Amino acid sequence: MILYNNQNMLIEFADGKLQICMPALQVIVAGKEGILQNGERKWNFTQPEEILDVTLTWEDNEGRSAAYMHLCLQYASGSEYWYLYPKYPFLCTECHPDGRTFTLGTPHIQLTSVELVDKTDHHDSLLKESVHQYYKYHKARGNMFLLEDTVQDRGLLIVKHSPCPDSAVRRATDGDLVLDYNGNAILRGCGYGAAYGVGAPEELYDAYKCLYGSLCIKPEVNFIMSNTWGDRSRDAAMKEDFVLRELECAHHLGVDIVQLDDGWQKGISSNSTYAAENRGGVFEGFWDFDKDFWVLDPVKFPGGMDVILKKAEELGIEMGFWFAPDSAEDFVNWEKDVEVVRTLVEEHGARYIKLDGVVLRSELCEKNYIAMLDAISQLDGGKLQFNLDITNDERLGYFCGIPYGTLFVENRYTDFKNYYPHRTLRNLWQLSKYIPAIKFQFEVLNPRRNAELYGDDPLAPNTYDIDWIFASVMPSNPLIWMEMQHLTETDTESLRKIIAVYRQHREEMAKMPVTPVGDLPNGVDWSGFHWQNGNSQGYLALFRGITEEETHTFDIPVQGMQYTVLQSNTDVTVNETDDGLRVTLGKKRGYVFLQYKA
Repeated sequence: MILYNNQNMLIEFADGKLQICMPALQVIVAGKEGILQNGERKWNFTQPEEILDVTLTWEDNEGRSAAYMHLCLQYASGSEYWYLYPKYPFLCTECHPDGRTFTLGTPHIQLTSVELVDKTDHHDSLLKESVHQYYKYHKARGNMFLLEDTVQDRGLLIVKHSPCPDSAVRRATDGDLVLDYNGNAILRGCGYGAAYGVGAPEELYDAYKCLYGSLCIKPEVNFIMSNTWGDRSRDAAMKEDFVLRELECAHHLGVDIVQLDDGWQKGISSNSTYAAENRGGVFEGFWDFDKDFWVLDPVKFPGGMDVILKKAEELGIEMGFWFAPDSAEDFVNWEKDVEVVRTLVEEHGARYIKLDGVVLRSELCEKNYIAMLDAISQLDGGKLQFNLDITNDERLGYFCGIPYGTLFVENRYTDFKNYYPHRTLRNLWQLSKYIPAIKFQFEVLNPRRNAELYGDDPLAPNTYDIDWIFASVMPSNPLIWMEMQHLTETDTESLRKIIAVYRQHREEMAKMPVTPVGDLPNGVDWSGFHWQNGNSQGYLALFRGITEEETHTFDIPVQGMQYTVLQSNTDVTVNETDDGLRVTLGKKRGYVFLQYKA
């Protein structure tokens, strides 16, 4: 019986046999035995139960993701949901039970496990990779697992759509992926869902990045947001006249959004400058602490938000706000929190909301928090954007809640001497291999603050040009993490120039996948990013560390191109060679932003 035949997809189910045909993936399940196949590459698997019935719907998801086919598989013990995106060689599942087992079929299997790390207030190594040659039994930890048959050149990429291992409520106690004595691969703790992709091993990570981009709302262009918290005044500076000056600075620099962090509200958080004199403040239990906690502070903003909004509209700036939904009692107040966000949107002109302070302690916490995310996703006609903070506590991380907003990845401060430009570059460089960089926000600090704390450190922020720092986070949504009004005149003009260039090209750049190139950033060697649209055009942002090597050859597969230097802080020479792209930058900590066309 044919259930569906459209959208380059054929789905049939009869006599307990399910067959799915898409351009990049075929799925066959008969009884408990199944096959995932892409061209000549295939992997056998065993189902936890036989399929009794299948119902399906084609979902456009109201533009919140790419359209997909939603299948409900009925088993004797319950249901499982599959999601199919016709363009991609992946089977996505939601809340499937433990017990789906993939057959390795050969002892010549190499497993690469990838664990992405959040709670970045406590970690600055955000990526852990390990490679294991299959032998008898192995328990792997992480979210991404690439099984590579080195003889037959076939790959199976399994991605666990859960929080990071240390943050998952429904965490697996015996490994996230187990290779057992019988030659099987078993994903554990999979109540969160998963994606299974088949193809050439070297192509699957990029294929998954494309799928990931289809699962979420991506900005149409990379946005530039400012947030004053990076200068550590916290809420002491948050006043009407201060915000008006920040709006003027944003307009001068070319910043799109000014986001008001903690302190716009009447209530006092535990991070407040005034916490000690207000019972220590709180970071949850807001509604019990002060029923007017989320009311705009009338002392700091005597004109309400009208004065701010009028100035923002005159200058073409959008407004954002910080907000901490109440984690207390398993998010029992989530519906009240939705109304706070509604007020921010409808009365205070919010277009972007930073969600912070979340602690997911239980399955009910997760359920209520995701219900809140679903509800606020509908506000402002579905146009409201939000930034999910993953800097602390148990949160959704990189792979759970993919459809919701961009990720606010890290807090770094020169005040604590924990900010180094090359480390921010490294974190974005590593993450961009596995997740679309446009999903992230990464920070640009004022590098002249607290220079004395770093002494003669050759990698201190003060040794970098601010346009180098901005260029290093261009693949993400750059976060101007500072009080802009305190920039030096020189830094203001340097930042203004590169932002102007970036804004001219970011719409095209947003359409292109970005990949890291060069060496792992360490402050010394050469690194960069490559935006590529087929083989005909693209962009490069290339960075020299403090190496004495003035010239470096990047292994970049582009030939016969015309190169245009869009922005740089030094003399630049670019030449194509048989070995790749040969680049000379005339000074240490130099960079170049290039465009190329055939």
